[in-house]
Amino acid sequence: MYRLIRIHIVFFVGLIAQWSIAQNGTSTVPTAIYIGNAAFEAPVHGAKVALTLQEDFGNQKRPVSTFIGEFVSDTAGVITVSLIPDKSYLIQTSKDGFYTQLSKVKTANFSRTQQNKKGISLRPRNIISIKGNIVMPKGKTGTVTLKNKITNYTRTEVLDATGDYDIKAVKGNDYELHVVIEGVMDTLVSIEKKDLSAGSGNIPFVYNFVPNAPKPNYRAGDVLDLEAYNLKFIDRTVRLSGEIWLDTLTRILRDNPNVKIEIQIHTDARKSDRLNLILSKKRKETVEAELIERGVSVNQYVFELKGEDEILNDCVDGVNCSRREHAVNNRVSLLVKEGAFLFEKSD
Repeated sequence: MYRLIRIHIVFFVGLIAQWSIAQNGTSTVPTAIYIGNAAFEAPVHGAKVALTLQEDFGNQKRPVSTFIGEFVSDTAGVITVSLIPDKSYLIQTSKDGFYTQLSKVKTANFSRTQQNKKGISLRPRNIISIKGNIVMPKGKTGTVTLKNKITNYTRTEVLDATGDYDIKAVKGNDYELHVVIEGVMDTLVSIEKKDLSAGSGNIPFVYNFVPNAPKPNYRAGDVLDLEAYNLKFIDRTVRLSGEIWLDTLTRILRDNPNVKIEIQIHTDARKSDRLNLILSKKRKETVEAELIERGVSVNQYVFELKGEDEILNDCVDGVNCSRREHAVNNRVSLLVKEGAFLFEKSD
């Protein structure tokens, strides 16, 4: 009971001491607390900063904590507070999209005649690398600048002869990539947050650039034209008529890591809908095994089992067709789901 009463008395005395000193304007010191982004050279706007005074009153085993208040950082990432000299404060800083940071500030050397500062670094969640290679003309140098289109903050890397770059970004934001090679190119590339959503900290978003190269001719929503490579199954089996299209698709996906393809598996109309969906599933397993064997990332393709839903000719249920006519429908079609790339049939 005695200890409990003593703790209450000490806590009460601490509150009175805090209030008494704070009322005396000459006894507090203005302090700027700056909250910065640990991954970028940028302030964090709208961060919540909870400030607590910690005093032990000569007994370090029984510290007394007095909550001072919660503040919000401005557009420059700064809050300004009045602190008591020769004290210790606990600072808890938090913001959506960042990891909460606990830190301390001791005001032993703070005074009203100097600029008292405390810096806090918040580590953002969902970091992703935007990296790639810019083919550099001989003897040229350049820069790659990544601009956050929401905050307008930028990061710049100088391009050397290799043309390699690697800039950190945060998913959930739209970016603009500005590539400058003096006398050769000055290009802006938009990178939308949906382009970054499928990646992770270990799987970067890759953007390679060749000056004066043809622009991409395939984008999300386009059907990839590989008909000349024979995207067919043999009759009603799971055997492919040829595998050249698989090699071509593999090269496209490897060269363009931000691209995702929907692989649609079709059958003819013979047999029932249920049996044709079962056949589509078996054919999907065949194609998937081939892609895995070629080392294609599973994040770059999805399957859509069409069965007999999209017949290309008149050979629907109840129509008598030859085997050759049915063969038209035992096929694969490819739909670009995400990203953009250049592909020429001559490739």
